Formats: sequence, C-alpha cells, structure tokens
Amino acid sequence: MEKQRGICDECGSEFLLSASKMKGLCPECSHILYGYENCEHVFKNGRCEKCLWDGSRSQFTKNIQGEEK
Repeated sequence: MEKQRGICDECGSEFLLSASKMKGLCPECSHILYGYENCEHVFKNGRCEKCLWDGSRSQFTKNIQGEEK
C-alpha cells in the first residue's frame, strides 16, 4: 500500500502526510512556522528518504531563518 502524499502549502514540496503534524505543511515548514518537531532528514537523490521533502523553501521561511535579507 502506497503512503499518502501531500503538497506543502508553503514551499510546494511533495511530502509524506504521515511525516508531518500538519496536513497542509511539510515537516520542515511546520517546524519553522509553528515549532512542530522536524524530520531528521536523510537525503538521497534530492529527497529526504523519511518524509520526501525536496529541500524547497519559500521566501517567507527563508526570511524567518535569516537565509536571505
């Protein structure tokens, strides 16, 4: 049985719904925006093997984390 996937409303990355505490946000964005526990990402071929996040960041989350001014 294939695991259900979603598209993050914030960054646009595909992710496993079971990997996030929020239905509309990937684990990375739910962590940055709301402080939920993040996935301990393990990347292979451009995606996290655990949650499928592809490393995408929205401009908003980049600003929050001070990645771009």
